Amino acid sequence: MSSGEFRAAIRADLARCANLQELSAWGTLAVIRGELGLQALLVYRFGRLLRSCNRRVLAWPVLPLGWLLYAMAAELVRQCYDIRLSLSADIGPGFWIGHFGGIELANCRVGESCTVGQQTRIGRALEPDGPQIGDGVWVGAHARIHGRVRIGDGATIAPGARVVKDAPGRALIVGDPGRVAMRGYDNRTIVRRG
Repeated sequence: MSSGEFRAAIRADLARCANLQELSAWGTLAVIRGELGLQALLVYRFGRLLRSCNRRVLAWPVLPLGWLLYAMAAELVRQCYDIRLSLSADIGPGFWIGHFGGIELANCRVGESCTVGQQTRIGRALEPDGPQIGDGVWVGAHARIHGRVRIGDGATIAPGARVVKDAPGRALIVGDPGRVAMRGYDNRTIVRRG
């Protein structure tokens, strides 16, 4: 992740949380303070930036301090909010965490403008090839997405669903195991922001 990509992702995350409103410096701080999921996401983005800086020799002198700050912030997020965003997850810009608690993303790719609810698990730490999730996907509370599955753009994973096979875009996926309940489902009416 380059510093330009880092800034663009942060701007998209903030815009999503601020409901696409222009923010002053104080407004930005208020959004960060009020959105616990955004705080966790900012720590994750900082860690991804540090990881990309490992290849830049000029950054090496400050990397130990950066990694120390990241480790402390990530542990604080895990302990206080119960949100675990592994650096092995590739999370696109405009990501929104609906509620905190029990959220874990590892070894997966999540597209732009996706939403997750509480108690959501996407990918597993010991599963190197995890889920590939498209853009604009809404994942409800207590949902599980594991394995080498692909979720199409604009899909909706219902609360409590367990997805273990591919799901088409713009589909409503329900149940355990997840199955397509409706095709052509438009999740824009349930997406909080963006």
